[in-house]
Amino acid sequence: MWLHIDMNSYFASVEQQANPFLRGRPVGICAYLNDYGCIIASSIEAKKRGVTTGMRVPEARRMCPEILLVQNDPRKYRSTTKRIFGILAEYTDSIEPYSIDEAFLAVNSDQKTVNSIAQEIKQRIRKEVGNWLRCSIGIAPTRWLAKFGSDFEKPDGLTIVTMDQLGAMYARIGLTDAWGIGDRIALRLNRLGITNLNELRAYPVANLMEALGSYGYQLWANLNGIEFVNSEQETRNSAPKSIGHSYCLPAEAQAPSAAQRVLMKLCEKTGRRLRADGRQAWALAVAWASARGGSRHRRLHHPLWDSAAIFKESRDLIGDSFVGRVTFLAVTVSDLRFHTEQLSLLDSLATSRPVPGNSPGYGIDDRLTKALDAINDRYGDSGVIRGSMWRTSAFAHDRIGFRKTVKI
Repeated sequence: MWLHIDMNSYFASVEQQANPFLRGRPVGICAYLNDYGCIIASSIEAKKRGVTTGMRVPEARRMCPEILLVQNDPRKYRSTTKRIFGILAEYTDSIEPYSIDEAFLAVNSDQKTVNSIAQEIKQRIRKEVGNWLRCSIGIAPTRWLAKFGSDFEKPDGLTIVTMDQLGAMYARIGLTDAWGIGDRIALRLNRLGITNLNELRAYPVANLMEALGSYGYQLWANLNGIEFVNSEQETRNSAPKSIGHSYCLPAEAQAPSAAQRVLMKLCEKTGRRLRADGRQAWALAVAWASARGGSRHRRLHHPLWDSAAIFKESRDLIGDSFVGRVTFLAVTVSDLRFHTEQLSLLDSLATSRPVPGNSPGYGIDDRLTKALDAINDRYGDSGVIRGSMWRTSAFAHDRIGFRKTVKI
């Protein structure tokens, strides 16, 4: 059996847990507390008043004048997630983190036992992590149906999905309420005469595949309780095709000199993820918004994995285009391959290993790079920083990534 655990209004609930003054009141979590900011998470109370993720701060205030805005605190959310996942690990070795507030658990037990486990997990999270934290749990024979179950009743729900209940459950929600069906897919399904989930479930799978390819089979299999892909296959297929970071710069960081420091921070974050995955990049793309904004892409003659080298290449791509105020920056590396210590024939023949100035992939000695990574892995991203990133935390705050599949 699969369990899907989804923490409800997670960032806002963590803030309410930390500050009792916020409990029971509409709360919006923002990256910036100014009119240019947007809501990245809202409390259960704020959602009831129509405040949604992505809403701009002025609109949220119009929708809910009593809303309390709080700047996001990623370290607080990560530490809470670590405690929650520590509880989950006591019940199974098969945990698949799906995001910072979601996870799949595979449990080799019957439905009654799994239901007891789910109830116990909910109680332990409230008792051991925070009594203001709620989660919805879905239990089903497949991962898709388990997530369908956790989405079915929020907040604080517990839904067991069985095959004989599917028709009745599908009848209660619309096409786009199901995981993996967005507006574009729904439009294509509508053209096939499919307007609800039961029609999609019963549609001839061969016709779906003709119209949507393999994704048509995936939709059909998910709705019919067939596990589309196993965990081992997903792990093999989940290798990233690219790694990157972007940032919308607040007013105090929009001068070209400050934007340069933010660019270095983005390159450092990108480089650290590259090295953590044991990969190197052979292509680089940079995008920015300013008076001469744009985007540029370059295929490389040598691999990149050191942050300083990524910054140098990024700066070369931008050239003299940092004119006026810079409001947006993005750095992305692609064509990722597993890291190798092999040197280019063009590198120095006098050494058998990369050293400063001789390896184009590294801006500094690779041993020092690894040492810096080890320090920051243990003590946090700001344990040791480059001089060019000095004080960027004052205007380029830490962010939580919303990508699916995360390492805990």
